[in-house]
Amino acid sequence: MPCTSYQGLRLKWRCKNMDRSVGHRDDKEQIEAEAAEWVIRLGGDLLDGQQRAAFERWRSQSADHARAFEFAQNTWGDLAGLREAPGSLSLDALSSGSGPERAFAETGVPRAPRVPLWRGAGIGALCLAVVIGISSFWYGSPITMMIADYRTLPGERRSVTLPDGSIVDLSSSSAIALHFSDSERRVELLEGAAYFTAAPKAGAEKRPFVVEGAEGTATALGTQFVVDRLSDAVEVTVIEHEVRVNLDDPARQSASAILAPGQSVQYSARTGLGQVQEKDVELAAAWRQGKLVFDRVPLADVVAELNRYRRGRIVVGNPTLANRTVSGVFETSDLDRALETITQELGIRSASVPPLVTLLY
Repeated sequence: MPCTSYQGLRLKWRCKNMDRSVGHRDDKEQIEAEAAEWVIRLGGDLLDGQQRAAFERWRSQSADHARAFEFAQNTWGDLAGLREAPGSLSLDALSSGSGPERAFAETGVPRAPRVPLWRGAGIGALCLAVVIGISSFWYGSPITMMIADYRTLPGERRSVTLPDGSIVDLSSSSAIALHFSDSERRVELLEGAAYFTAAPKAGAEKRPFVVEGAEGTATALGTQFVVDRLSDAVEVTVIEHEVRVNLDDPARQSASAILAPGQSVQYSARTGLGQVQEKDVELAAAWRQGKLVFDRVPLADVVAELNRYRRGRIVVGNPTLANRTVSGVFETSDLDRALETITQELGIRSASVPPLVTLLY
């Protein structure tokens, strides 16, 4: 049985280690989401040898991977709107024909029965299965939904007042869980980014205000700071006063740093605590004004940020493209135009499977 506690009538899941059945469901949804990404990638330009090998390694991991790819592939071929996507859906080493009808014929698993396009009910059921199967692809992890006290959906921002009077502004696709105790006011940033205005220690309030993000913590020595869970690290930026950042692994050198206003630092389990950097505080929290600001930022990082604000996923087709840099100011309320501007400026193309995936290639 998973560990549970109750708040009112809501069941709250508080275990760090969820039971295996929950983990299995989450893993399955992730596999289905990855399968959808591969179908889109394979629908663009032909992959190079390294990318093709990566696909084969992914598909051969398990029978679940193979079945998920087969289902996503058939969905692509059966839905009429997907037939107009540019590019070939075949790899010379994997397909005996060309086009979506025969793409990847030798997948190693039996092909599911084809669904005639004129059977509206059948297509409807197929679409419903896709929506259910990879709902977490654009709504977020179901585990996060269960354990979060406060969260936002893609494109949503929210300000919440905590029991101690602290204020948290949540960015799009963000979530926090509260772990207040007699000894500390701990807030866990589960995903996304948040702007914290910590109520100071004063009068009867003696507990430190601590924000936990992945493998480290940020302890307020003042009031305002931003914590952002990036794709491969956590970044802390101080707006006012000071913040102490600590890694959970005390064996690392330089495992602690005190940041002044206008300073930021990134940390991760892989790289440890990075160098303290100067950062424009207005840019660090531009999302609070509905803007995304990039200054020579790799496209991979830009896409990761845009994905927080959209239902669906943008996928970069190859590593070379992912390393190209983007500069600009974009409105979070009009990301379609932002994406159009980026593709025009970089001279690249896109193909979409609304509302699931957009491929840049």
